[in-house]
Amino acid sequence: MPRAASTKTRLFFVAALSLFATFPVLTRAEGTVSDATRNAMLHVVAHEIGHAVLREFDLPILGPEEGIADDFATLYIYSLLPDRAEAIIRAHARQSMSDGQDAMMFGEHPSDDQRAGRAICILYGQNPDQFAKLASDFGLDGEEADACRDFAPEIARSWRRTLAPYLMPDSARVTEVGLRVAEDPVLQALATQAFVNDLYKLMASIDWHSRITLELDQCNGTASWARNGRRIRICSAYVQRFEAQLGSE
Repeated sequence: MPRAASTKTRLFFVAALSLFATFPVLTRAEGTVSDATRNAMLHVVAHEIGHAVLREFDLPILGPEEGIADDFATLYIYSLLPDRAEAIIRAHARQSMSDGQDAMMFGEHPSDDQRAGRAICILYGQNPDQFAKLASDFGLDGEEADACRDFAPEIARSWRRTLAPYLMPDSARVTEVGLRVAEDPVLQALATQAFVNDLYKLMASIDWHSRITLELDQCNGTASWARNGRRIRICSAYVQRFEAQLGSE
């Protein structure tokens, strides 16, 4: 899985931000978006990067793509943001459980409770001692915990081997990632410098063969990956929904 980005490439992404963004990055005090919302949004972005990786590199999709992208997101975050992984997965799980949507009989998406449980299970299985409290807080124990300890490392190993040819070398200059942010109060509050740095780590650790752009847009949708424009789009309404669910935490 990817290593932390170098200072040189981080500076490039900050320059890209100044080129594409239409506002100065704000501090937490100037906004109304909670850290829990930012953490949950990082899992959303990683999930959409998972779709992009599958499609841009024509990887085999041997199961429901939404579930594959979810597993990718959890493991990718654990690799790149290990000190933050528990807080991110905790926020993702809380938000999913707040949504509480059931799975459709012929749908590709699992239920929101299953998505929450799967992320907790996958992260717990990477280091059961480190994430014992996370498991306990969500009621993961007994045979279910045993199963997570068994299969989660196998999934991580499969992703490490699959991603190895597509990771950005430490010495390479990043040129194929960009960020655009709409002039929207919620999005401005979301995009603190620390959050932008985390987005950079997620976006720039893949050796994309053409430009991938993350757009934080003023719109009423949720989140999506569009291969036609090589664009990940996060809607302001989605951020507002997360803040309504997580803002008091």
